[in-house]
Amino acid sequence: MAGQWILLQCRTEIRTDEGVVIFEGSPHKAKVLYGNLLWTGALALSKFFATSSAAPPVKGRSCLELGAGTGVVGLTLGSMGAEPVFITDNEPELLLLMKKNIEANNLSDRVQTFCLDWADGKSFMQQLPDLVVAADVLYEGDGSMFCHALAKHLRIGAEAYVANHHNPDKCEEVGLPRRGFPSFERQC
Repeated sequence: MAGQWILLQCRTEIRTDEGVVIFEGSPHKAKVLYGNLLWTGALALSKFFATSSAAPPVKGRSCLELGAGTGVVGLTLGSMGAEPVFITDNEPELLLLMKKNIEANNLSDRVQTFCLDWADGKSFMQQLPDLVVAADVLYEGDGSMFCHALAKHLRIGAEAYVANHHNPDKCEEVGLPRRGFPSFERQC
């Protein structure tokens, strides 16, 4: 089917502790899709918003998830009353996976997918959100494209929350070596 992406068969449904239903995608045969899987940092960030007294209130706030993959953080925020919520990625297969996850959680009235490529400023959102989140997005490169995209989506008074965790078992599952990656901090 020319011009269309077909999502490979989804794995079994997963229900997070927060009650969000997530489908992971099957491994892609032609390229590595990190976002096909549910990663530890995304689960931790979702739990932070749902249970921590340190988390900001999200009800009625606009939210943007950068590099959403399965969309679990944005879906958690949407289930908590944030709206509108934009869950973004630049991989067409992942946009389809996110749409499936939106439908599985009956959140299409407040959560939307959006194709956003950190290397292409023309794809950036025009409306800046109240809250920007990202989880498990710093797995290759120096993080400069992510920092640029994050900075371009923050307005005065907005907040950003980023969680990242390296999980060698998941890396092996998507075809990456089990070796650890050097840790680094980068100020945006």
